[in-house]
Amino acid sequence: MTRFTLSLFLRAACIGTAALSLATPAFAELGKKEGSPANDPAWVKKTAAEIDKRLGAGFVKEKVKPLPAADDSRWMRRVYLDAIGRIPTFEEAKTFLDDTAPDKREKLVNQLLASEGYVGHMYNYLCDLLRATSSLGTDGTRSGVPYLRWIRESVATNKPYDKFTYELLTTNGGGWEPGKGAVGYFERDRGMPLDNMANTTRIFLGTHIECAQCHDHPYDKWKQLDFYEMSAFTHGLQTGSRDERSRYANEKYNGKNSEEDRSRRDLYRWLNENIYDFGVSGNGDGAITLPMDFNGKGGKPADVVKARSVFPGASSGRREGDDARGKFAKWVTDPSNPRFTMLIANRMWKKVMGIGLFEPVDKYTEPSKDNPTGTVVSNPEVLAYLQQVMKDVNYDLQAFQKVLFNTRGYALGTNPTAVDPRMPYAFQGRAVRRMTAEQVWDSMASLVVPDIDYRKGTALEPTARVYGRNLGQNAYEIWKELNKGDIKAMNAWVDRVSKELSSGKGNKDEALMDTSMMAETDSKSASMDAAKGAGFNKDLLRSSELPSPTPPSHFLRKFGQSSREVIEGGSSDSDVTQVLSLINGHVEKTIIGDSKAIVYKAIDAASTPEEKTKAAFLTILSRYPTPAELDLMLPEAKKGRDGVKNIIYALLNSNEFIFIL
Repeated sequence: MTRFTLSLFLRAACIGTAALSLATPAFAELGKKEGSPANDPAWVKKTAAEIDKRLGAGFVKEKVKPLPAADDSRWMRRVYLDAIGRIPTFEEAKTFLDDTAPDKREKLVNQLLASEGYVGHMYNYLCDLLRATSSLGTDGTRSGVPYLRWIRESVATNKPYDKFTYELLTTNGGGWEPGKGAVGYFERDRGMPLDNMANTTRIFLGTHIECAQCHDHPYDKWKQLDFYEMSAFTHGLQTGSRDERSRYANEKYNGKNSEEDRSRRDLYRWLNENIYDFGVSGNGDGAITLPMDFNGKGGKPADVVKARSVFPGASSGRREGDDARGKFAKWVTDPSNPRFTMLIANRMWKKVMGIGLFEPVDKYTEPSKDNPTGTVVSNPEVLAYLQQVMKDVNYDLQAFQKVLFNTRGYALGTNPTAVDPRMPYAFQGRAVRRMTAEQVWDSMASLVVPDIDYRKGTALEPTARVYGRNLGQNAYEIWKELNKGDIKAMNAWVDRVSKELSSGKGNKDEALMDTSMMAETDSKSASMDAAKGAGFNKDLLRSSELPSPTPPSHFLRKFGQSSREVIEGGSSDSDVTQVLSLINGHVEKTIIGDSKAIVYKAIDAASTPEEKTKAAFLTILSRYPTPAELDLMLPEAKKGRDGVKNIIYALLNSNEFIFIL
């Protein structure tokens, strides 16, 4: 690394910045037009250059030198994992590496962000953030599928993040009411409204206020009164229903008038927990009574306090007809909110760059007497500019990520020195990190099943199921049929469905093709290519097509998939069970042992041992072998299929495969 390297980085960034300042009027006008400015390649390039300029200034300030840019192979593998959550296939890797166009990186970013792979990967990210699960309630009888479908549809339609958040915080309606899946956000914390508010402040405001529920916060400025004033915005909101139909259905499966027939009893239970007692109503009281054990300053037990945000900007006078929850949501998502834009900009920066500009990303502490410095931001100038970019793209997370992927900072080489994410980092090179559980699983699945991004499972199907039995009916349609009906209509439905189940109708639980939540550009190719997955293990799907989360014994959970009990609960830590799973189980059984696996396709097509070795490396590590590696592997390649299996086994168990460089 030389001064020339740093100078070149800064020079390229400054050229883009100069062009940006000269073109300001034109781009200001562009912002008034329909569509995202990120659709303009010139705007993306110049905005990325402004980020690079600020990164470069940070290098000078911290007296560090940027690493040389990553080569095409490393950058390609990195962007595939960061943008769509899996490694490139042999054909994808070869196509990119053989391309000589000067703008091939920009084109690949556009292609990946417009793909079905991006939808699944971003869906995983949001499910982890929101603790979204396939089943709600202690025994899982209430379905979380409508909530998951709403999240997936929001990603597939590229819903702006501010609108996404507003809908989460304000939607009323039934859980299976069409278009109302966002009510799952409050149903996820049914019966725990105070915990829900604590989660809301962490996710969208970057504030850990939960400690103030019981006492004044010992390490931050928040008081116990602040917590209850925040909670007043959603106090009075009701999850579920207690109307006559709900009480009747409850009695039919759980009371003195319960059905003797098990199947009918289960149907009443399903109806209660998925149709009648499932959803959200109420707009928030805007006031709350302090608990009897309240001991904070500014109030006393049994006092009624009005809603007030922990930051200036939102309050409720508790007038008749006030929409306290709506006021809160409007304030949270307002561009002038001092936290909302900063939090999502830093979250997306971490998603792309590997480390946040401040860590933890959901804990931003302002300076105080006890903590004069507050949260340390590694590059405040970058963070400030990112907030402006987020506003410029109108909270379009896809467009925002496009800008980051096009920066020179993203393309820098891998830092050979271990980076502590708890310490401020200048981003002079890529910090090495292990793949997430979902990235490991999806990458391995892509080595077996062709067109894995388009292989659909049943986890998000709206088909009604009662204790594993498929009713053969769409739950949205059941809601429409019974929502306005009375108890008589309920009984008639139970009678009809019970007879159908007894006769065997609707018991088949086959995987159905559902393209309703795919990216618009991919739905046609998905329906054309789905047949290519025929004959493969039906459970070998992308992680976004599996239950959320998977069972504790699943490969994904062993590799750190979140249990969805806490916000962003996934782990990339390594342990012995993971090693054993790779060495003794998953790799051998699912990949190497499947003669149809597409990992063999390019290898078998190669005519010489040298070409077979190169094909194996490109398929698994997304690069060609070095001369030394080629010499090491050739003896195995010359042994035929058994030797090829050994090569695949070795590469899949290498650190290079499981880490993102």
